[in-house]
Parts: sequence; C-alpha cells; structure tokens
Amino acid sequence: MTQDLQDIHNQASDAMADGDKEKAIELYNEILTIAPTDEIALGQLMDLYFETDKFQYYLMRANYNVVNQKFEHAINDTKKALNLNADSIEARIKLARLYRVANKNLKSIDEFNKIIELAPDTKESYLELIDLYIIEDAKESAVGIAKKAVDEFSDDIGFKNILAKLYYDLASYEEALKFVTDRNLKAKILLQAGKNEEAKAVLDEMKPQIKEEKAAYKLLLAEYFYNKNEYNEALNVVNEYINLIGPSAVSFQMKALCYEGLNDEFMAAVNFGYMKKAQNKNDEAIVEFNHAHSLNKKDKNVLIELANLYMGLGEKYTAMDFWNAVYELDGDSHAKTVLGDFYFSEGDYRMAEKYGKVREGKESPNAENKAYAEADEEDEGFLNKIINFFSKK
Repeated sequence: MTQDLQDIHNQASDAMADGDKEKAIELYNEILTIAPTDEIALGQLMDLYFETDKFQYYLMRANYNVVNQKFEHAINDTKKALNLNADSIEARIKLARLYRVANKNLKSIDEFNKIIELAPDTKESYLELIDLYIIEDAKESAVGIAKKAVDEFSDDIGFKNILAKLYYDLASYEEALKFVTDRNLKAKILLQAGKNEEAKAVLDEMKPQIKEEKAAYKLLLAEYFYNKNEYNEALNVVNEYINLIGPSAVSFQMKALCYEGLNDEFMAAVNFGYMKKAQNKNDEAIVEFNHAHSLNKKDKNVLIELANLYMGLGEKYTAMDFWNAVYELDGDSHAKTVLGDFYFSEGDYRMAEKYGKVREGKESPNAENKAYAEADEEDEGFLNKIINFFSKK
C-alpha cells in the first residue's frame, strides 16, 4: 500500500472514530477509485451502507465477492441491487459484465440490449455487445447493433469502421464501402471486391510512418499484385513485409498462394507447411512438408523440418529416419550428433558408433573394455558349446 493510500485509510478511520459516517464514506470511495480491489475499503463501505443505503450495500457486496472470485454471489447481489433500483445503468452494466465473466454470454447480451434501450448514449455498451455477438458467431446481430451505434453517434468514425469491418467479414463489400473511413480497411475491402485499381489509388495515398503501418501497407500491396497475377512482384513485397516484422502465418500463406500462381507446387507446399507450423497445427504441417518431400527428396530444410516435427510429436524413430536422410545428404554434423546421441541413449552402441558416438574409454585397454571383450568371448564360446552339444546327438 502506498503512503498516500495509507494516509486516506487513516483519515477514513479517524472519521469513523469521530462518528462522521458521510466523511468516512467519501474517503473509502476515494480509496476505491485508486485501488478498486481494496478489501478493507469494500468491507467498511458494506458496513456503512448496511443501515443507510441497501442499494449501495448490495453493490459493494457484489464488488467484494468479485475480488474474492465469487462471481455467482456477485451476480445475485447485483440482482438484489436492481430489485431496489431497476433504472440503475451502473448496476445493469455491472450485471452484464458479471454474466460475461461467468461465461453466460447470452444473459450478458440480454442485459446490454436493455442498457442501450434505457441509455442509448452509453458507447461502451454498444462495443461490448458487438464483441459478444462476434464471440457467439452472430455477426448479423452485431451489424444491427453497429448500425444503431452509427445512428446514435453519427460523428464517431470508430463505429463506422466497425460496421464496415463487419460487412467486410460478411462479404458485403458494397455496404462496407458506404461506411469505411480507415484507408487500410478501405483498400482491403476494395481488393476483396475486385476493384484493384481503386485499391491501388488508396494505397498510393497512404504514407505509413511507423513499422506496423508500413507492414500492413506491404501486405495490402502484395495482395494487389497477387490479384493482378503479378506473383513475383507480390513475393518481393511479402519479403519486404517479413523484413519489417518477421515471418508469420499470414506471410507464409501469401507466399504459398503466390507460388501456386507460379505453378511451383514444391515451394507452395513448403510455405503452407510453415504456415501451419506458425499456427501450431503441427499435424497439418507434417502433411504439407511430406507433400513437399514427395516432390523433392533432397531438400535439406524440408528433411530437417520433418525430423523436428516428428520428434515433437514423440515419433522418435520416424524422426531419426529423416535425420539420417539429412546426414546422408551432406554429412551434416548436427544430424550426426543427434543420431549418435539417440542410438547411444537407446543402448544401440553399434549404430551409435556409426555416427561417431563411442562408449567412453572403449579404445583404451582398461578393465571396462576387458569386461566387454570377455563377455563377447564368453558368448561366442557358449554358442560353440551348444552347437557341439547338439552335434553329438
């Protein structure tokens, strides 16, 4: 607790001792504006409101239960507060958010709909309601709320772009273009609508300044070249994008599509493999890299990717087959070490020796080596005894 917060606590305690409840309430509420989870302040306010303001008492108790992760209790307390004051927007927003935290999205949606009917000027309620509809895969409903928001806040370009993005997601490009103001989004919509030259005009107007804006611009420019079937130009721009912010699933996907356009099936499969890997879909990545391997058995990078992916899935022997293919390709030292260590750990010393992993001191005349030699001789002698025994029968 900071000194300032401790000072307010001390003042609130003094006010309580003096019987000045109004001052104490004011000070404890001030504490909550600084530290909303302060249990002492919440507990004191519950006591102070219990006799004087049951509505506030239930809200404080709801907050106290939230701090202690008792969301069902908090929901019940907020409902009790609303029974005392059904018109409280503060309580309704609290209840709607509590339903969401408790994974009761449909009930949260109902509450937010009530809120925008009772108080149509609460911007946050529209945003949260749109988000909930998207989570519930009800984008048509999200569009309806976004349209209400655009009507209510006609000067707010944020809501216009939200509505445009929703229309874009629903492939209603003409509708999206009626509302969009963001240049990036407008270019994206135009490209998807097949209006390539209009999109290029928007892109030419853009002057991205920061790295993230430049990266977004590069992707849109790559999409423009892709739509124009200028695949090599698109690849060059994607590589510029990668140089800005590094490789990603979307950059690998774009490269794969460009290679498909160039009829390069091998490179398309490789990049689809990297895309799936970037998405942590390793089973699907293996399918793509195996396809690439079937087209080019000698590509070292593909062999290494398959070796690592199979190892990650626990298929050790399949992984070693690929590491062996890497080793046989050019005597790769890392592959040799991996193979030697693996077979040594498996107790297959003959295979381990093939890859340069020798038992410690094997080449030196010491007791351990003598024991190995004697065991070999004893085994051979025992086998001869058995052969001789059956030969006498």
